[in-house]
Amino acid sequence: MSTTKITGILPVVVTPMHENGDLDLEGLEKLLHFLMGKDIGGFWVLGTSSEDMNMTFEKRLTVARRTAEVVDGQVPILLGSAFFALEDTLNFIEATGSLKIDSYHLMPYHPKLGLDRLEWIYTTVADRAPRPLWMYSSANYSIPHTPEFVARLKPHKNIAGIKYSTRNTVDQMKVIAMADDSFQVITSVADQTYPCLCMGAKAHTTSIASCFPELLISIYKLFTAGKHTEALTEQLRLIDFMSNIPKRARGDNFMPIAEEKFILSLRGICKEYTSSYYSELTANEKKIVEKALKTYKIPMS
Repeated sequence: MSTTKITGILPVVVTPMHENGDLDLEGLEKLLHFLMGKDIGGFWVLGTSSEDMNMTFEKRLTVARRTAEVVDGQVPILLGSAFFALEDTLNFIEATGSLKIDSYHLMPYHPKLGLDRLEWIYTTVADRAPRPLWMYSSANYSIPHTPEFVARLKPHKNIAGIKYSTRNTVDQMKVIAMADDSFQVITSVADQTYPCLCMGAKAHTTSIASCFPELLISIYKLFTAGKHTEALTEQLRLIDFMSNIPKRARGDNFMPIAEEKFILSLRGICKEYTSSYYSELTANEKKIVEKALKTYKIPMS
C-alpha cells in the first residue's frame, strides 16, 4: 500500500480533557481547527504525548472518530494504534478501518522485548492493517530500533516508514538516509528540529507544535528557504524557552504535557487538565511559564 508523502511539521495532537478526566471534545475540535489554520504537514494522533497510555479503548476510539470527522481529509492523519495487549491493537485497527485517515503508527510498549519479537509485532500488525503502518522508535518506551533493524523491516509492503526519536545522531543519520519513494522517516524531539532537517529529514513531529506551531513551522520554512542562521536562531530560542520553565512537573510526567496544556489554555484553545497519571502545574509554576513566554517572545497570537 502507498501513503501520502509526509513533509513539514506534524503536531503530536494533545488530548484536551475536563477536570474529571472526561474527554473535552469541544476543546479537541478547537485545537484541530487551530492547527489546520497553520501550515502543518499533518497530525500525529494518539501518540505518547497525547496521553494515550492513560486512555481507555473507548476514549481512544472517540478521539479517533472525532479527529477524522473534523479533519475530513484536509491533512494526513497518522493514527496511533498502540496498546499493551496486541489483541486491543488489532481490535482498534478493525474499529477504525473505515475512518478517513492516512495510516497507523505503532509504539511497542514493551521495554524488555528483544528486536526479534518487535519485528514479529510490527509484521503481524502490518499484515492485518487496512492502511499503511508506521513504526515508532523511542528508547523511552521500547528497546531502541537500530538502523539494521529498521533496514530489515523497510521492505514490508505495508510499512510506510518510521518515526525515529533518538538523541543518537549517528543512528539518526543512518535511518534518515534510508528514506526513499517507498519508505519515509519522520524525526522527533522539539529541540532537535533544525539538526534533523540538516541531516535530511523531510518531516518532524513534536507535541510542542500543538501549543505553538508557529515557532516550529518557522524553523522548517527558514531551513527550506536556505536561511540557516535564522533557522538556528529560532531553534535556540525554543531551546532556551524550554530550559527556563519549571522542571518539577516534567520530572513527574516525563513529558511536558502539563506545560503544553497550560499554554493552550492561555491561548484559549482548551483546558489545562491532564489525565490521572500526570501532575499539573502549580500556581507559581504557571507564573514562571508565562514570564518565559514573554521573555523569549514565543508567538501566542
